[in-house]
Amino acid sequence: MRYRIGICDDEISTCSEIETCIQQRFRNKSDSVEVFVWNSAESFINDVPEKTDLDILFLDIELPEKNGVDVGYYIRESMMNVGMHIIYISSKTSYALDLFDIHPYNFFVKPLSCEKICSEIEKLLQLDRQDKRFFTYIYNKSQYKVLYGNIIYLKSDKHQINIICSDSEKRYVGKLKQELNRLPVYFVMVNQSIVVNIRHIKEFLLNEIVMDNGDYIAISKNYRKSFNMQILDLQMEQDNI
Repeated sequence: MRYRIGICDDEISTCSEIETCIQQRFRNKSDSVEVFVWNSAESFINDVPEKTDLDILFLDIELPEKNGVDVGYYIRESMMNVGMHIIYISSKTSYALDLFDIHPYNFFVKPLSCEKICSEIEKLLQLDRQDKRFFTYIYNKSQYKVLYGNIIYLKSDKHQINIICSDSEKRYVGKLKQELNRLPVYFVMVNQSIVVNIRHIKEFLLNEIVMDNGDYIAISKNYRKSFNMQILDLQMEQDNI
């Protein structure tokens, strides 16, 4: 698996220290890592999620202007990202109540310990391996993951599959009908090249659907009956819960 880990701290020495620990943990391992560094909340918000989709974020609370609490709320509420693991770092211990609604994974008090950083990363990787909320795919010989709930639809384009997500778009080589077998029941094929997550359908029209990102998707005649049956079955299951 290829992981993406971010560090957001205005102290360059702290960023360097954490990055060294991260690289140390992944050295000579089967997993690989990309490390991204930001020195302000504003630079982080400008890059994420358009450019970077993180698995873990080490986030300083005492950032200038917007602070780490603001960034946490941005991740959870504006990005609607519940899959990113946030580890807060601070020289103070008085932020517990401020962080409650953000659901951080952990809170580190400076000075930091490389042993503790590596230990927490190891725990998170173990959790990810057991987590059933993620769809995994291979791109450039590395494995990536995305939350099922963030996927709006998958679209095949010749030999490639595009994953249209709430906050980004990803692509990899694959066959859509084979991938459908790996997806939960709320993913439904609507035409030969598109599988939709019905939880992201905003509106049903006569021969097409509108997704909550505004995309219109045609339901082909060959798939209309099976699509309607799956929608009905899922609705009945929800009514019985």
